[in-house]
Amino acid sequence: MKFVTLRSIPGRLIRLVGGIMIRAVYQIRTVHPENVPASGGALLLPNHVSFADGFFITSACSRPVRFVMDEAFMASRAIRIFVSIFDTVTIRRDHPREAIRTTIDALKNGDLVCLFPEGQLTRTGTLSELRRGFELIAKKAGHPLIPLWCDGSWGSIFSFERGHFFKKRPHRSPVGMTLAFGPEIEPESIDLEAVRQALLTASAAAQAERFSTPHWAIRIPNGERGAVARFQHLGAESRRRIWVNGYQIGQINALQRRQPFSVLNDSVESLDLPGLLLAFPELFKASVIPSDRFHARPAATWVGGDRLRGQIAHSPVTAEEIIFYDFGSDALKPLDLPGVSHFPCLAVEGTVIAMSMPDPPKPMPESEFQPGHKPG
Repeated sequence: MKFVTLRSIPGRLIRLVGGIMIRAVYQIRTVHPENVPASGGALLLPNHVSFADGFFITSACSRPVRFVMDEAFMASRAIRIFVSIFDTVTIRRDHPREAIRTTIDALKNGDLVCLFPEGQLTRTGTLSELRRGFELIAKKAGHPLIPLWCDGSWGSIFSFERGHFFKKRPHRSPVGMTLAFGPEIEPESIDLEAVRQALLTASAAAQAERFSTPHWAIRIPNGERGAVARFQHLGAESRRRIWVNGYQIGQINALQRRQPFSVLNDSVESLDLPGLLLAFPELFKASVIPSDRFHARPAATWVGGDRLRGQIAHSPVTAEEIIFYDFGSDALKPLDLPGVSHFPCLAVEGTVIAMSMPDPPKPMPESEFQPGHKPG
C-alpha cells in the first residue's frame, strides 16, 4: 500500500504543477468540458497534431487521463518515465486482440482513456484517415466516446509544420490553444464516419470559441486599399468569419506561415478572397506581393485563378519550381508544365473551402507515407 501511495504522488504532483504551467504558457481554453463524464469509463478520441497533445489534454481535463501508447515508443527513457508516472495503457500493434482487451479492461475499470484514432501525427495539419479498432473497443466495452479537438498546436516545435519535428522555432498561435469536447457518442452507433463528423464539429466549436471575443468583429487588417475598404463596410459577423477563414488557412500545410506569395494586381481573386489576402497574412506574418504580370522567380509561390493560370500556361518557365495555388474555374484540370507544381483549390462566395498541398516528407527514412494522397 505504501508503494502505491508513493508511486502515485509524483504523477499527481507533476499533473498539478505541469498543468498550471501548460495552461499559462499555451493559454489553454476549453469548450464544453462538462461533456466529459465526472466518473466511469469513457474513451476520448482526439485529433493528433503534435507530440505535446497528451500534455495539452491532461491539463484540460479535470480527471486523470490514461493514454493508449504503442509499446514501440518505450525505447526512449523519457517516454518510459512518462508511462510509469501516468499509468499509460501500453499496447503492441502486432498483437491487436491483446491491445483491444487491455484498453477495454481500463474502460471497465472506470478510467478515462485517450486513444488517437488517426494512429499517427498529422504531417499536413488536416485530420488524417481514421484507423479501425476503436469501434470494436467501444462496442465491447459499452462505454461512451467523447470526440475532442485540439486547436492551435500546428506551428509549434512539436508539430510537423515546416516539414520536420522539433528543429525549428515555434510560431506563436494568435490566441493560444483551444480544446473542444464534443457530445457523447453512444457505442452502439459508432463508425468511422460518425467519429470523423463529430471531430469536425468539435473543430468548429473550438474555432468559434477562439474568435468569440468582440475584438475579432472590429479589427481591421492591413492590405490593399480597395480590399480593406470593402472589409470596413462589412457587418461584424462577416468580419469575424474572414478572420476565422484566414486562421483556418494557417492550420494546413499549403500556404506557409511567414513566407511571401504573389498575386496579380487588380485580379478578381485578390479582392474576393479576404481571408486569404487580408486575414491570413496578418495572422501569420506572410507578405503578399502584387504584380502586374506573372513572372518566373525561383521557388516563387503564386495564388490566383483563370487569368493567372492563362499567363502561367503561356510563359516560359525556367525557374527551379513555381508553386501555383489555383482557385480558377479549371482548377481540377492538371496543369502539366515543367517547373510548375499545380495545386487545385476551392473557394465559395469568397471563403476558402479547400486547398490541396504537396505530399509531406517522411520524418525518418523508415517512416510510412502519410495516408490521404488522392490524384487530382
